[in-house]
Amino acid sequence: MKRPLMFLLLLISIPLLLPAQEETPVERADVFAPFASRLRVAVRDPQVRLTWRDAADVENATYEIYRSTVEIDSESLFDAELIASVETGIETYLDTPLEAGSYYYAVLVRSESDELYRIFVPFRNVTIRPVAVEQLETVEDLAASVYDIEARIQNESVIIRFDASRSGRQLAIYRSTVPFSTETDIANVTRIEEFESSTRRIVDFPVPGVGYYYAVFDTELVQNGSQTVEIGENATAEPIEIPLFGAGRIRVEVPAANARPTPLPFLQLATGLRPGGTIVPGATSASVAARPVSLATEEAIASLLAYAPPRESFSPEPVVLPAERAGDQQGAARTLAQVVMQDFAEGKYVDSVDLLQNVLRLPLNEDVEMRVRFYLGQALYFSGETEAAFLEFLLVSRSGMYEEGIPWINGILTG
Repeated sequence: MKRPLMFLLLLISIPLLLPAQEETPVERADVFAPFASRLRVAVRDPQVRLTWRDAADVENATYEIYRSTVEIDSESLFDAELIASVETGIETYLDTPLEAGSYYYAVLVRSESDELYRIFVPFRNVTIRPVAVEQLETVEDLAASVYDIEARIQNESVIIRFDASRSGRQLAIYRSTVPFSTETDIANVTRIEEFESSTRRIVDFPVPGVGYYYAVFDTELVQNGSQTVEIGENATAEPIEIPLFGAGRIRVEVPAANARPTPLPFLQLATGLRPGGTIVPGATSASVAARPVSLATEEAIASLLAYAPPRESFSPEPVVLPAERAGDQQGAARTLAQVVMQDFAEGKYVDSVDLLQNVLRLPLNEDVEMRVRFYLGQALYFSGETEAAFLEFLLVSRSGMYEEGIPWINGILTG
């Protein structure tokens, strides 16, 4: 009796075990967990480093890091500060609070379709204990120091090289026609561009014929007005100038097969000449002095002008094209934009004429060259050189800028 009873109990227990083993994988496959996990916080005043594991169920997501002085949940999230957004695969962020205090953090997932998953799981993607930050570094402590700056001419450009003490900072390079010093007002010099502090080389296309000084500073120092000028370290000591007539700058090649025909007819002599003879002036007068027209001619001209529309005075305003307002140009186009938005826009037309003529010596594509000539024509017109301006607008109107040039041509002719 004992053996049949034990056999019966064994048969009853086996079915009870099998379903649990078969359903476990199905239940795991149905779980959707769109949140980061294993959130860890390490403090090294004044910085807080967060690390986590990306969500396995959301691809191509971004991870938004929030900071707050209270514990973060679905209600307090609206008062929390979004301090960063990082891509999938990074799984770390270094935070530097601007004020000492105690902070809570949360790492939330935003899907590729821009859906933010507001899921808060303690110890997984949110902290439940405050993180204390007691010491703070100043902007000067965090800023990157620039040293070993030098500038050299290469073809039609200036190459500025330098080193920076740390990466992860934003630097800005400036250009000036006067030496940089502790009294230099950075707001009145030209900022060429802003870049990451890991950059070691910047290419500039300044106006030829003008000597320039260069300096590189941490952008936050400039914003606080606490940048310091160190000649030879973050500012050049000597000006550098691209020559106006450098070797090989202007090359004119005229094929021999395209020789220009004689522009004027040959001189036809009415009488023969003997060797050693003297040419006798003809009887026809070469004078082109103005002579008054007759009274009948004056009346005829007046009757024709009576049907003509009234002449409108030509009083144009300076025109700046959208390309120069965009602020995203490169190379020679950027140099043109700087001339236009500074000297030209400020009404310094005589200076603009010289600068724009120098820009024309740079290697330009047709589009940039026509824009240079369009501004040159305006600068010449407002400087009183109407005839020279007319010729520039004539060149512009024959290119792809007909609509921009023709009003100036008509205005000069009628005005």
